[in-house]
Amino acid sequence: MKKKNERVELIRLISIGLLIFLFLSGCQPDSTPLLPTALVEQSTEIPATQPAISDQATETPASPNRKAPITYLVEEGDSLSDIAAQFDISPQTLLWANYTELFDNPDYLLPGMQLLILPTDGVYHQVGGSDTLLSLAAFFAVDATAILDWPANNLDSQNTAVQAGEWLMIPGGRRASRWRQMPNVLSQDADLSSEEFGSGACPASYAQGIVGTQSYAAPITDLSIRGEAFSSWHSGLDLAVQIGQQVLAADHGVVVFSGWSNLGYGNMLMIDHGNGDFSLYSGLSSLIAACGHSVRQGDPIAEAGATGHPAGPFLHFEIRSGEDFLDPLPLISSP
Repeated sequence: MKKKNERVELIRLISIGLLIFLFLSGCQPDSTPLLPTALVEQSTEIPATQPAISDQATETPASPNRKAPITYLVEEGDSLSDIAAQFDISPQTLLWANYTELFDNPDYLLPGMQLLILPTDGVYHQVGGSDTLLSLAAFFAVDATAILDWPANNLDSQNTAVQAGEWLMIPGGRRASRWRQMPNVLSQDADLSSEEFGSGACPASYAQGIVGTQSYAAPITDLSIRGEAFSSWHSGLDLAVQIGQQVLAADHGVVVFSGWSNLGYGNMLMIDHGNGDFSLYSGLSSLIAACGHSVRQGDPIAEAGATGHPAGPFLHFEIRSGEDFLDPLPLISSP
């Protein structure tokens, strides 16, 4: 009898527990998240923490009434200067607005890339925590009223506070380039740090050998601009090449860098001409002349390629006189 009573009690407890479980299960909220219905009106206002970007540009001329940035899809054959001209802005403005894609280097332009097109020359800036209207004006060297009066900035003349995270158009603003250019390398000071500059850095310094004539020959045959020509914002020529095509010394001198550059040039070679001039050749597939070699004008020094930039094979070629960059095109003659 005792065992029977224990069995009945156990069954009763199990039944009670089952009823409690079923009751609690019925009270649980539906785990499926609620979705917005079609009747909910969606806000068309762009959050202040994101750039105010309109749809992709459908017409090339600049619109005098446009006050907000738009985007442009790069096509085959486009150059940075051509795109800038289409929208009546400077190439520098286009570079500054697209640092995450171009890294301040027009040689990185690729078909299919989406670029931000500003409505006027200047800088598009995301406000930081310590920024003020006056500090931004001072940093970008503009009058504060230019920022305040730009309609798309939506600033209040009675309350000029700017909010961290919002994007502001700085009309007329300028900033320094973040692109680090290769410095001139003297033969007697050619032993640069390979960790900093790349494996092309020379392991030693060299006595100056043959000195240049300052009369320059073309580094390749069949000169043709493939990317950007020389300008105040582009330090050399981008010349069309075939991979493996021979690259020739533009003038006599000593090789002071030969190999990979950590500064974004790919395989690069530099010649110190011994008279204050330097020439630079980058995007190379392989090197022929090594550090310390004296080369004569027209000597093969490398083979052309597409290293250091993704836009295909071309030779980036510079001539420098001291700290000045010279336009190579009027200085060179066909080899």
